[in-house]
Amino acid sequence: MSSVRSAILRALLAMGLSFALWSFVSFSENPEETVRFDDLTLQVVGLSEDMVVVDANGLPTTIFPSVDVTLRTDRRQRSELRPVDIRVVADLSGLGPGDHVVPINVQATRSNISFSIPPNGVEPAAINIRIEPIETVKVPINLDILGSPPFSFERGEPEVRYNGAPISTVSVSGPQSRVMRVTSARTVANIAQLRASYVATLNLTPVDASNQPVEGVQVQPATVTVTIPINPVVGLRLVPVSPVIIGTPAPGFVVTGINVEPPLITLTGSSGPLDTISFLATEAIDIADARETVVRIVPLVVPAGTSPAQNEPNAVRVTVQITPIPLPFQVRLPVEVTLTGLGSGLTAVVSPNVVEMTFAGTSDQLNALAAAPLEISLDLNGRGVGVYQFKVQPLLPDGVRLVGEPPEVTVSIVSVPTPTPMPTPTPEPSPETEPTPTPTLTPTPKPSPETEPTPTPEGG
Repeated sequence: MSSVRSAILRALLAMGLSFALWSFVSFSENPEETVRFDDLTLQVVGLSEDMVVVDANGLPTTIFPSVDVTLRTDRRQRSELRPVDIRVVADLSGLGPGDHVVPINVQATRSNISFSIPPNGVEPAAINIRIEPIETVKVPINLDILGSPPFSFERGEPEVRYNGAPISTVSVSGPQSRVMRVTSARTVANIAQLRASYVATLNLTPVDASNQPVEGVQVQPATVTVTIPINPVVGLRLVPVSPVIIGTPAPGFVVTGINVEPPLITLTGSSGPLDTISFLATEAIDIADARETVVRIVPLVVPAGTSPAQNEPNAVRVTVQITPIPLPFQVRLPVEVTLTGLGSGLTAVVSPNVVEMTFAGTSDQLNALAAAPLEISLDLNGRGVGVYQFKVQPLLPDGVRLVGEPPEVTVSIVSVPTPTPMPTPTPEPSPETEPTPTPTLTPTPKPSPETEPTPTPEGG
């Protein structure tokens, strides 16, 4: 029995040593590292269909703070991780009306990656969310008529229609606190000096008891057709021309405007037939599968018992404007931050010097935006040594907007040290280069007469 126990213990010891060795080798060759991703877009999910997220003013909002995330993973995965591999989520599942503090979760978008989140690895770790129930109520339509027809014309009873049927109330939906302020849906028709019946498609604006617009709610239907008869009291009547359009443009295209020249025609006839006419129709204009503006000269359909007055045309020129449907898109682009106006003797560093921003607009607008490099120039004129924070935003063309809050950069300004001149040392001659002294020639003195030797006489 003891031998079996010893064998089991040796096997467990061997397995433990093997695992420890494997862990040591793996950690040595592929150690853990951290990676940081800044300004990630927060996704809010799980909100009930009958609820809406609102801001501090009770207005519906889809703008949330960006999130900075620090992850811990091994070196191999760290080199492969990209911002698209993770998403940050605030889950509102099960939350009802009121203010909530919702934690932010980090999730992988691919199944073959793994990571952990160190303490304080998500900034902010939670966000404040206010939720309100969506309310829908019926409110009356309030038509305000401005002005009056000229002399010899009179105004008839106005009609408000939607899809050809009379309508007197509309639905208003949105956050409960906003919807409860709406008392009516207002629209305005101006008939000042009109000589023909007023026919127009008008927008409805939700207003409160003080006739002030209420934001953050939706009106359904949002537009109505208003007809106000303008009748002459003589045998002439000026009526608008209403072209008959059949068919629909090609997919992805929409009618953006219809223009008629001339827009008004004067009819003559007896009072009976004239009283029943509110507009003149044209022959049908087919725009099926059209991809560009259609221009046609079409005859008028003149009712029996009436005719165009003298010098009035029997046909009109109709222009149907057809344009592509502008779809909203988003694109994330890098923007370089440059510095100008720095004083002399100073140097500056901006961090980061390239920021990524998300822009929204139509495809044509975003293509034009991405065609040229974006740049933000910070003017440092008058700023001295120190560290400064700037929220940066480039100048954007019309129709393009920044999604989310402008990013922040840090600019550090320091002085440039003035170099101190160094004294130039006098070189000492080396032994090898020591100059050899030049010998001085000493002249041989000539004997003076007094010291000149006396010659010895020969034979003396």
